[in-house]
Amino acid sequence: MTLSSQQMDTLKELYKNNLLKVTQPYIYFVAQHNDTRISAFTSGKVLLQGDEINSELVTIKSLLKITDYAAIGSDEVGTGDVFGPIVVCTAYTSVEDLAYLESLNVRDSKSMTNKEIIKIAPLIAKRITHSLVILSPDKFNEKTNQGFNLNKIKALLHNHMIIKTTSKVVESVPVILDQFCLPSHYFNYLKDEKLIYRDIEFHTKAESVHLSVAAASIIARYAFLVKMHELSKKLGMSLKLGAGKEVDEQIKEIYDTHGIQVLNEVAKMNFKNVTKQNLV
Repeated sequence: MTLSSQQMDTLKELYKNNLLKVTQPYIYFVAQHNDTRISAFTSGKVLLQGDEINSELVTIKSLLKITDYAAIGSDEVGTGDVFGPIVVCTAYTSVEDLAYLESLNVRDSKSMTNKEIIKIAPLIAKRITHSLVILSPDKFNEKTNQGFNLNKIKALLHNHMIIKTTSKVVESVPVILDQFCLPSHYFNYLKDEKLIYRDIEFHTKAESVHLSVAAASIIARYAFLVKMHELSKKLGMSLKLGAGKEVDEQIKEIYDTHGIQVLNEVAKMNFKNVTKQNLV
């Protein structure tokens, strides 16, 4: 959870008889209550650790008057990886879904291992209403060749998935988007679209604002990993994540072995890792 300084003080008072001695400057307090460890950081983040954190979570939410609410969250993955697609997922979570997600320890997918993602993503996808789009590298390259930048591509994908998910949900709920550009720029990217969903809450680090965004990011990450596995199998080599030196080496190897056409099918060609090699 992310809390205000006033909420942090209230929480510390709650656990005043359970505090542990800590010396790290970035830690506000650490408490051990029953089988749960509560770590509060000066940044406002609070981390609960333990096998059974639900009862503790209910107590904290009740004390701080944090009420659960249904929402639709939208997030994307793959934008920092040279290889593989861009995946956008928009997910609806009811109040009942939130308790289930908390029991799975759902959080920002960037703080989870691939093993954790692979374990819980199918459970989440089966449980909650969501929409998913996978933009393959060759389709991404087609769009960039038409003059689209990354943020415009993301805006178009998010808009499409938000419209799709809201059409599946009867009730009117907040729509939360993990902000990747100014809202004015976001809607400017969509100016030529016939259908635009406008009632959106933009938040940086939106995974900490609502679990619907975290759930969307986990499903998207799982889909991305599946596609990366498929591409790796097709090439007979394990494609690297990210955009580091090992990726540079793989780009050269794929080009030398399979040619530019195959590279276009697995890599985002406008990344510096590709363009600096002067392959075309």
